[in-house]
Amino acid sequence: MLAAVWLTIKGDLVAVGQCIDDLLGLIEGIDVWFGGFNVVHYASGVKAMLMNALLKQSRPMILGNGQAIDDIMGCSFPILFGAPYINEKMALPASTSNRKTLSLTVAIADAAFDDLLIDITEVILPGATPTGFIKQEEVSLDGQGTGDKDVFLQRNWDLLKLLLHCPTVPADATWGYTVDRAGLEIDDFVFGYQSVPWCILHGEMMDEITGMAGIENHFHTTLVPDATGLPEDLEHWIRHFAVMDFFYNKDLKWKAPLSDASTAKLKLHYAADEAIYYIQANYVPAAKVR
Repeated sequence: MLAAVWLTIKGDLVAVGQCIDDLLGLIEGIDVWFGGFNVVHYASGVKAMLMNALLKQSRPMILGNGQAIDDIMGCSFPILFGAPYINEKMALPASTSNRKTLSLTVAIADAAFDDLLIDITEVILPGATPTGFIKQEEVSLDGQGTGDKDVFLQRNWDLLKLLLHCPTVPADATWGYTVDRAGLEIDDFVFGYQSVPWCILHGEMMDEITGMAGIENHFHTTLVPDATGLPEDLEHWIRHFAVMDFFYNKDLKWKAPLSDASTAKLKLHYAADEAIYYIQANYVPAAKVR
């Protein structure tokens, strides 16, 4: 029974001014297979790290965050198949017929990092009898124009969390958005969220992540000797994300019941015609895939 897979990526800087998202961006694909069933699919290490930080409700371990040439940088984070972490009732089940496979796509020809290493560790629960597990999938959406748009969701499995990524968000002197409001409808009835402003969904996400390691960003400081070196733009990449949470306190009673629905759709209001991503974490009963 597989509770989690921990990934650590680490390297040395050959260019200054790199952030943890630059390092995680070298992971261009994460897939976990349970036989022919795709349990985890990501096209970005950053999105995988953030969704699993939300599921674990703790920030990942940052392993050095230097900014000079030859400084080290690393990040360690889990891919969870159950929550709370180490949960005998929620893990990828044992099977004699379905082999578990991890596939990684890594950009090794990178001008900013060298001496890249990836460590992989499994967390196994011997003797556990899980009744289900978490499935994760990253989905890309092309531009939809502007105004109110519906995005129909797969209805195979109930929904635990939905993470949104948008390119345009409030920054500097502009309150700009790609998606400025979002909600969910199941069978044409509002479920959980109705036209909620982006800033609220982003704030809910930030409130879920606790711990010591600062994943938002390092302090940007100028290298000019006579400059002040004040920090700038501390939220950096994480400001592009927001969440809808249907797994409050890691309790399955709050899950969005997509598997019994006739229709399930995201209700998005686009303020800009841009491509976005959403990442869904779903609950899969173990009996469905044995």
